Amino acid sequence: MPSIRSLSSCLTLYLQSSQFTSLTLYNPNRSYITLGRNSNTRPIVMMAVQNQQQKEQPATGGGGVSTRRRRSERLLRRMMTSNDDTSSSLSSSLNETKAVIPSTKRAIPTTKKRRTNASHDEDKKKDTSSTSNTVKRKKAKVKKEATDASSCSKTFENVAHGEKAEIFKDCLPRTREKELLLIHSPTNLQVIGIDEAGRGPLAGPVVAAAAIIPTDVPGVMDSKKLTKEEDREELYERIIASPNARWCIAIGDAGRIDEINILQTTLECMKNATMGVLTVPEVNSSDSIGRREMEASSKYSGCYIVCGINDERGNPIDLNNNVERVRQITFGNYYALIDGNRCPKDMPCESESMVKGDSREYAIAAASILAKVTRDRLMHEYDAMYPQYELKRHKGYPTSAHMASVRKFGASPIHRRTFAPLKHMSFDEEGRIIVQEGERE
Repeated sequence: MPSIRSLSSCLTLYLQSSQFTSLTLYNPNRSYITLGRNSNTRPIVMMAVQNQQQKEQPATGGGGVSTRRRRSERLLRRMMTSNDDTSSSLSSSLNETKAVIPSTKRAIPTTKKRRTNASHDEDKKKDTSSTSNTVKRKKAKVKKEATDASSCSKTFENVAHGEKAEIFKDCLPRTREKELLLIHSPTNLQVIGIDEAGRGPLAGPVVAAAAIIPTDVPGVMDSKKLTKEEDREELYERIIASPNARWCIAIGDAGRIDEINILQTTLECMKNATMGVLTVPEVNSSDSIGRREMEASSKYSGCYIVCGINDERGNPIDLNNNVERVRQITFGNYYALIDGNRCPKDMPCESESMVKGDSREYAIAAASILAKVTRDRLMHEYDAMYPQYELKRHKGYPTSAHMASVRKFGASPIHRRTFAPLKHMSFDEEGRIIVQEGERE
């Protein structure tokens, strides 16, 4: 007898439902597949595809379906003779399948009616509505993702007595940091995250931050996605109070920006901030990285840095009275991850740039929050000094309200004169505009 394996193609099926004793399926190859169960309700194979036999005995006339059915029955009977245990159940199943097999006459396909203009319009409307629904679903998905990303990774709920319950989500991963730790193992490598804030505004300083934050602070993500200022402030305080945190913030004022341009000032601040994390110079010391101040404040001019180190409990260490301890802490191997597409020259440690790193790597995101909050605080102080510009609203960015104030009151000492449109204007000693844009010959 022919074996199932000898056939050109074999299809094995099992009857899963216990309420049927047999089942016959008609597949696209026009082969009948019969399934059944024996007395022990175990699935058994009863049919195989016989494409090879169809070539040997081609169907003639209009009885092709009936011929294939008879051939299928013969094959099943041969299979039954090879297994005495299942012959009785197979015979009964074979008799039951005759009621399931469709008519021997081949179904004549109905003639497709000619589509009228009305039906065409209806189909077109259905397609249009389906496409619009798909677009709406995609837009809703994108909007939901943007909302989740911009939800500042923290929500507030009102509780009794007007207090706020904080629910923090997970922070960004340390993907690249973990890779570097594996590569440089077993050395005690420390990864520094570096980012800046304030490259685009028309007024105010540019601020760069370098940070080593060993503890995961929930909610740390790209500062640009933290839309609420109070949320950034809250995370800032959590970061600088985390155990074993080390950070340095470098400030470059508008004068330095006009002197060497915004790109070079930004890179210089990144380098100075990195040096501050590695060395922690003394307060008011004048060296290659500028002077160190106790805090960032509008009363300071020029370029300077602000540093901080915490112990294992998160308490700040007095940097002035613990010089030897600071040296022990700062000793080690370092690697810097810098947000953007370029690294400053002459970095004090090995470094690499990472495009959109503030939304990908935890260390860079923590540094971005420190830089953003520091600059926002400075702009609030400058707003008290120059209230006519309303700097606390736009943080120095060239909004329409800001530009209207500049045309009315001129430029303040913190405005960047090399930025358009100010570079096309002339000012007197008090900052008032002498020549407007377009009046030059």
